[in-house]
Amino acid sequence: MLVTPQTNRRNQRLAVAVAVTTVLAFAVMGWFLPWCWLGVTLGPLVHWWIRRRCKRRMQVMAQPFPRVWEAVLRVRVAYFNALDEEQQKRFCQLVKIFLDETRITGIRTEVDETTRVLVAASAVIPVFHFDHWEYSRLSEVLIYPGSFDENYQTGQEGQGDTLGMVGVGHLSGVMILSKPSLLAGFEIAGDKRNVGIHEFAHLVDQADGAIDGIPPGVPAEIARTWIRWVAQELAHPPVKRSHIRPYAYTNEAEYFAVLLEYFFEAPGVLQRKNPQVYDMLEKMIRQDTAAFLSGVTRFGARRIGRNSRCPCGSGKKYKKCCLRLARQGLPN
Repeated sequence: MLVTPQTNRRNQRLAVAVAVTTVLAFAVMGWFLPWCWLGVTLGPLVHWWIRRRCKRRMQVMAQPFPRVWEAVLRVRVAYFNALDEEQQKRFCQLVKIFLDETRITGIRTEVDETTRVLVAASAVIPVFHFDHWEYSRLSEVLIYPGSFDENYQTGQEGQGDTLGMVGVGHLSGVMILSKPSLLAGFEIAGDKRNVGIHEFAHLVDQADGAIDGIPPGVPAEIARTWIRWVAQELAHPPVKRSHIRPYAYTNEAEYFAVLLEYFFEAPGVLQRKNPQVYDMLEKMIRQDTAAFLSGVTRFGARRIGRNSRCPCGSGKKYKKCCLRLARQGLPN
């Protein structure tokens, strides 16, 4: 998703090569079909088409990160507070690109900056250590004012208990999230629940073409071990199931998504209770969250005191800068 000098050069070479090939192909055909000479003019258009996304992302990356977005991350996202300065810069770049390329639409509810940033954080966290990741199957996130039913109805029309979903069929490319549940996922630390991460886990799983509980790029040995483990877990009768919440036992895909919530929300607990599962997830997601997130709270208390100088560089105290900025006019 991020544009590096290397990926930019590769994109430039690809654009030139395809544009030149297009021009030459039409020029050769022009010897036999004179009207094909018109196709030579397609060269610049082909070059622009291939370069457009890369150049747009470079423009987005060059823009400053909005202070209100940074305030939301510092106040509400423990994961962000656990990163070092360089990693935080990378996280912010990923957030900017995600929000530039993904529509976030409120359905009978306001989509404020807190909501937008938390959707983006939910997308970035599971794939932070994946190189050149793309959510190519996602074009829009719909934010609902509450839970919804199987007909996607909410409020008076619908009384369902679904908090989030990845659309299929006519809703392919769309994700639906309950706004209160999205906020609660980052508000309540250690509860093993985060609907944003859960739904983006499904998209990570789906990236190889199938929602089967195994993300792409997993080494064959780990994949085989994971498949055997999940099959054994799903075969257990309810009375013999582990501490993992019951919804995980719906199928392989839900088991993976629920465990990924656990992996980011309470990694130390998961490591103690299921070290084998934790070890597999660490290799699959390429993150050691138990070590990485140990002791870090939503407000990053181990790293930022209320009276400390704000890490955004303003020179003000944290409580009078990002902490206050994130709270003013935003949901509590």
